[in-house]
Amino acid sequence: MASENNRATMALAVAVTLVVAGLGGYFVGSSTQRPGADAEVIATVNGDRITRAEVHDKLMAYYGAGVVDDMILTRLVDQEAAKAGVTVTDAEVEEKFAATKAAYGGDLNFAWALSQYGLTEAQFRDMLRRDMVATRVLRQQLQPDDATLRAYFDEMQSSDETRKIKVRHILVETEEKANEIRAQLNAGADFAELAKAESKDTASAAQGGDLGLIGKGDTVAEFEAAAFALGDGEISAPVQSQYGWHIIQAYHLDFEREKEAIREQYLNEKVSERLGTWYSELREKAQITNSLAG
Repeated sequence: MASENNRATMALAVAVTLVVAGLGGYFVGSSTQRPGADAEVIATVNGDRITRAEVHDKLMAYYGAGVVDDMILTRLVDQEAAKAGVTVTDAEVEEKFAATKAAYGGDLNFAWALSQYGLTEAQFRDMLRRDMVATRVLRQQLQPDDATLRAYFDEMQSSDETRKIKVRHILVETEEKANEIRAQLNAGADFAELAKAESKDTASAAQGGDLGLIGKGDTVAEFEAAAFALGDGEISAPVQSQYGWHIIQAYHLDFEREKEAIREQYLNEKVSERLGTWYSELREKAQITNSLAG
């Protein structure tokens, strides 16, 4: 689904800043076992030796400052997480990693996307972990009270351009299959269970087809037009887009009924707005020494 792919692409774009960070493991491993006079030879050219020490020095000259700067930021985020009692488990990172990969359509597409940014899967996991830790810390800090959340909701719903609806969908390959699913829904089948069993949008299928809140411009035009034309709780006829055929169900937002979904929307927006500034503030307040800083 377009909105899922957009979120995954944004995650990868953020990871571009961490490309050189993947070299950090090399620096750490090399620096603790730096070759001496009998330097380890890792390549030869017509008998001329290239040693591990030479490679280490070259990498340090080219990338060392960037790697150390990235490690400093990660350490600052981890320190704030410790103060806030925030943790992220390996299992949670793997779950997020798998969801991102699914949003790209599987292993092949995801590997291609990573290659466009020069990232390995290990580097991307490191980026995910820090992003998840920082997000959890900021979510604690930015939790709205009911009055703030209500004001946010009223402003969001006050204009057609900013109005949100809650949407779920089932995506299939053919119109015939879409009509079959629509008939099952008409006969009383459970939408979420059908989405889990039939939808090829695997990221949302795991959530019963739920795409959360969407606004104008968040999805492809055909999907948007059909979704915003639906009444509260109404299910669409099959809708074709570049991704296949969709069965869409939309809900108009009621503040009390959808308070938690609205809270998620609020926090996602506020964390995104705050993150870069927060990183800068952490650096400004910290006592940092860095002999590689330019």
